[in-house]
Amino acid sequence: MGIITISRQIGAGETTIAPAVAEALGWECVDKQILDRAVHETGIALPYVVHYDETSPKGVEQGRSPGEPERYFFALKRIMEEYARKGDVVIVGRGGNFILKDHDSLHFRLIADLAYRIRRVMEVRWVNEQPAREIIVRSDKDREEFVRHYFGADVNAPEHYHAVLNTSMMSIETVIERIVSTARSRWPLVGRTNS
Repeated sequence: MGIITISRQIGAGETTIAPAVAEALGWECVDKQILDRAVHETGIALPYVVHYDETSPKGVEQGRSPGEPERYFFALKRIMEEYARKGDVVIVGRGGNFILKDHDSLHFRLIADLAYRIRRVMEVRWVNEQPAREIIVRSDKDREEFVRHYFGADVNAPEHYHAVLNTSMMSIETVIERIVSTARSRWPLVGRTNS
């Protein structure tokens, strides 16, 4: 039973890489499903949960009541712990590497140069260059503040990951192969059937 967390800069290829890694290993990929579960567990409406997701509560207007960002965060931790107990899962973002640091897990960070990220965001979000830049700046700031607030850490510090992979310097396929290979090395029975 393995666990992989993928921290990422927006536009570094996570929407392609995480599901492909999970598929290659025969595992579940968990990303937006966490938000749906958080809505169900906390009773906080989806628009508010989306605003609390990977954002410091200091940078967010309080929702319907004080304490909602913290309620969301504690639900997030419970949900991630549940996925970790089940195992065989690739978890995208939301501080998974910090929440699950004491589990038998591998933690990866996806980064890319700005030009590459702008192109990817333009393609995925169907926006022009300037809005893509603004999305990237906002996302980077939110994620940095989220990790600093809840974990007292720097999301960009390489010591929090088993590997930092630059998708603008190696192909998406190579990144997928590296993560899958590392998982199979760590957990030799991954993707193997009993005969």
